[in-house]
Amino acid sequence: MKIVPHQPYETNSKAEYRVFAKLKESLVNNNKYIAFHSLNLTKHEYKRFGEADFVIVCEYGLFVFEVKGGGISCDNGIWHTINRDKEKHKIQNPFTQAETALYAIKKKMEESNKFCNLNIPIGYGVIFPDVKWLTQGSEWDKLIICDSQTFKNFENFLNKFFKYWHNKKANNAQISVENIKAIAQYLRPNFEVIESLSNQLLQQKENTLKLTQDQYRYLDIVASNPRVLCSGGAGTGKTFLAAELARRIARENKKVVFVCKSEWLKHYLSAKIINEFVTISTINSAKVDMKRQGIEKYEVLIVDEGQDLFNVSDIDKLNKLVVGKIEEGEWYIFHDINNQALGIIDDEAFEFLNSIPHTKIPLTTNCRNTNPILKYVQNLLDVDMGTKDIMDGPKVVEILDSSRDNTLEYQINTLLKDGIPSSHITLLSNLRYQDSSVSMLSSSLQDKIIELDSYSVRNFPVNKISFAQIKNFKGLENEVIILIDMPKPNKNNNKALYYVAMSRAKALLNIIYTD
Repeated sequence: MKIVPHQPYETNSKAEYRVFAKLKESLVNNNKYIAFHSLNLTKHEYKRFGEADFVIVCEYGLFVFEVKGGGISCDNGIWHTINRDKEKHKIQNPFTQAETALYAIKKKMEESNKFCNLNIPIGYGVIFPDVKWLTQGSEWDKLIICDSQTFKNFENFLNKFFKYWHNKKANNAQISVENIKAIAQYLRPNFEVIESLSNQLLQQKENTLKLTQDQYRYLDIVASNPRVLCSGGAGTGKTFLAAELARRIARENKKVVFVCKSEWLKHYLSAKIINEFVTISTINSAKVDMKRQGIEKYEVLIVDEGQDLFNVSDIDKLNKLVVGKIEEGEWYIFHDINNQALGIIDDEAFEFLNSIPHTKIPLTTNCRNTNPILKYVQNLLDVDMGTKDIMDGPKVVEILDSSRDNTLEYQINTLLKDGIPSSHITLLSNLRYQDSSVSMLSSSLQDKIIELDSYSVRNFPVNKISFAQIKNFKGLENEVIILIDMPKPNKNNNKALYYVAMSRAKALLNIIYTD
C-alpha cells in the first residue's frame, strides 16, 4: 500500500520502524489503501496534543493502530512496557489510546463539514510485534490485536482485521477510491512541513518550509531510482532537498558522502547534517576524508551545486568515491539549470553524465524568493528560477549611487529602524571587505557587522549583520540581501555573480548599483 511519508519519521520506537516496513510490503500496488505514519491530533479527548502511530484509509473505512514494542504487562489496570533489561516503563492503556485517537480524527472530520454525506466505517487495533498475546479480556477481541505470531504474516492479519470491522453492524459500507483520496488529502495534505535549514540553527524561531508537490514527489521517487540528476534554478530547494535526502538514506545505515565545491557550504552543512553515516566533503577533500575514516568506498554519493563540478577532473574524483563508480553506483546530483546560460559548464563532463542511465527530476517551483524578487532577477538576467503562485513581498529596491558615500549607511539604518533583526541582513559584494563600500561605513555601524568566513558560517545566520563575497555565498540565503559595489548588469558583465547574489534574498532585495 502507499504510505505517507515514504520514509518513516524519526522515532525512538524501533517497533514503529518495523511496522512501517510491514505496511510498505503489504497490499502492493493497491490504490484502495493509504497508510500514514505519526498523524498529529488536535481534537484529542484528554490530551492537548495527541498522535496516532499509524492510520489506514481504505475501501473498508478509517482505522487507527497503536504500536507497543518490547514486553507488555498490566497490573490492576496499570500498563507497562518491559525492555530487555527487565526495566518497566509506565504507559497508557494502548487500546484506549487507539480508540481515543480514532474518535479524535472522527470528530475533526465531522467539524470540517467535508464528509457530511459520506458514511465512513471506523475501527482500531493494537500491534505488539515482540510478544505472543494469549491474554483474554473484555476490552479487546483477538482479531484487533497483531502479536509476534500474526506479525509474521502481516498482510493476512490486515485482511482479517478489516473483515472483522466490516462485519460490525452499521459499519459495512465501502469507500470509493475517489473518497479514499479525499480523506487522505484532508488528513495529511500533499505537502510535508519540514524544518528549514536555518531553523535547525535558530531553534527558538519556529519557521517551517512547505515542500511543494514536485519536491515531495522527488523524495519519494528517490526510493526507486539509483541514479538521479536533479535540476532547478536558484531558490527551488536543491540544497535543502539534498540535505533531507542524505538524512533519509542514512536512516538505512548506508554510508553517504555529500560533496560540494565550496568550503563554506561544506562547513554550513556540517552543522546541519550531524549523522555518523554521512560525510560532508568538498570535492578536493573527499578522497582524504574517505581514507581518514577508513572507508574503502561510499555506498551513496550526493552532490550539491553540481554545475561547479561538471568538468572532467572533478567527475573523475567523484568516480572514485562510490561503489560501482559513476556508471553503476548510487548517486544523486543536484545542479542549476542555468549553468549553460551562465557559461559555467564543461560539455564533455555533462555529456558523460547524461550517457549513463539515470532519472531526470526537474524542480520547477521556487520556494525561496518572493514574486517581486523572482520576476526582477528573471527579467534582468533572462534565467529560469522556477515559478511561484502567490504574489507577495516588497518591491526590489534599486539605487544608483556614484558617491559610495552614505547611501549604504542610510539603507541599513532604515532597515534596522523598521525592526528587521540584524541577523536577517547580509551584505554581498564582489570585493573584499577592506575594498568594499562597507569599509566606508561609520565605525559604530561597522561594529554591528561581521565578516563571514568558512568557520563562522557554521553558525549562520549570525547575530549581527553579515558581510560576504558573492563567490562564497553560493548555497546560502538570508531574509534581506543588500548587493553592493556592482554596476548595473549589461552584456559585458559576468551574469553569474549577479545571479548568485540576487537569488540569495528570501524576502527583500536591495541593490545599490555603482557607476
